[in-house]
Amino acid sequence: MKKLLLQLLALLLAGPLFLLGCGFGLPARYDESFLGELGDKCTLLAESSSPRIVLVGGSSLAFGVDSTLLEEEFPGYTVVNFGLYAALGTQMMLELSDGQFREGDIVILSPEQQQQTLSCYFNAEAAWQALDGRFDLLSRLDSSHFGALLGQFPYFAARKLRYLLQGEKPVPEGVYRHASFDDHGDLRADFPANTMPGGWDQNTPVLLEQEVLDPDFVALVNQWADNARAQGAQVFYRFSPMNAAAVTGDPDAYYDFLRGQLDFPILGDPHSCILDPEWFYDTNFHLNESGRQLNTRNLTRDLKAQLGDTTPTEIAVPDPPAPATAETVLGDNSDADCFTFQKRGSAAVLTGVTEAGRSRETLTIPTRWQGLPVTAIADGAFAGCDKLRTIRLQNPDPTACVPGQNLLEDCSAVLKVPDGAADDYRLSYFWSAYASRIS
Repeated sequence: MKKLLLQLLALLLAGPLFLLGCGFGLPARYDESFLGELGDKCTLLAESSSPRIVLVGGSSLAFGVDSTLLEEEFPGYTVVNFGLYAALGTQMMLELSDGQFREGDIVILSPEQQQQTLSCYFNAEAAWQALDGRFDLLSRLDSSHFGALLGQFPYFAARKLRYLLQGEKPVPEGVYRHASFDDHGDLRADFPANTMPGGWDQNTPVLLEQEVLDPDFVALVNQWADNARAQGAQVFYRFSPMNAAAVTGDPDAYYDFLRGQLDFPILGDPHSCILDPEWFYDTNFHLNESGRQLNTRNLTRDLKAQLGDTTPTEIAVPDPPAPATAETVLGDNSDADCFTFQKRGSAAVLTGVTEAGRSRETLTIPTRWQGLPVTAIADGAFAGCDKLRTIRLQNPDPTACVPGQNLLEDCSAVLKVPDGAADDYRLSYFWSAYASRIS
């Protein structure tokens, strides 16, 4: 009996130990993905020479700042772009940067203006991918995340093993990959013009309203700023670039409200960060290359005004680019009657499922509705579709149709994508939140 119990115990332990070996022991698989840049950003923050201008936030910083131009305007400073991916959660970037500042540093916090990034949101699945090969960084994370990390670890470890056995690793094409970043942490890829139908992403409104700001997040940010100041740094807040077509709320009222919440100054005001759609790329917070130059100019002027620096800003205002021409996508539109849509500009947004659609187990997302391309799926579009088992996406390009948040809430369906496109979807900036449901 004792021997049998020991054998059973060994079997029970074998599975977790095997997963631990796969997760921590196998070579990094996500190091060439967009999230694979996180380790380099942490190394840059630890090893760069002071005094520094450190920019902390999400991907709007990666797309929106030209650190080389900023260094030319502030000679003697090294610029560190510590912005990566809003879906990691701003809290994770605060925790990884906490304790890393020095005397004379200028630290600028600039999260995207939306509810997720202005809260204590944490994405364990994205965190494991970002930390792959840099597990030493786990020690900087708050222990409150460990339950979520533990829950996601088996999936992370199993997928690493699958990649290894197949002799592969996820290497996205286009902008969203590790190789797109330069030594400052800026994105240096090809994003020349606005690619969004109608010039803005209808799924992601830019909310300049009090309700968007989580009080727990305010307390976290103020404590982080106190810690940075204790290390000798100056700390400022700055609004992220915001697509004017997507802004809702009163910018001036929100600015006054935010000033009353933060224990540190705001650089400039929302108006210097609200820009016309022509300056953006693929989201309401990602600037194209010309927009990045304009935003860097505005940031320079805001910071010089705050510091009392009267030197002229040499960065020129660029010419705005012409919008990109969208490709026509053809596909199976036979299930169009199973969905509801709204026309938004020159495109259509899938907003929900009809009663007929709710009785189906498989649905194919149409590529067109009333002659318009279907370019977005609204927040919670499939929420409560408990009979649905499979949702088919027809375009191999994950950027062709952008999902809203809580897309699969109370819905157990998997997302079927074209052959060979699964990894592109799982690593997509837009679809990665649903990576475990994509096949």
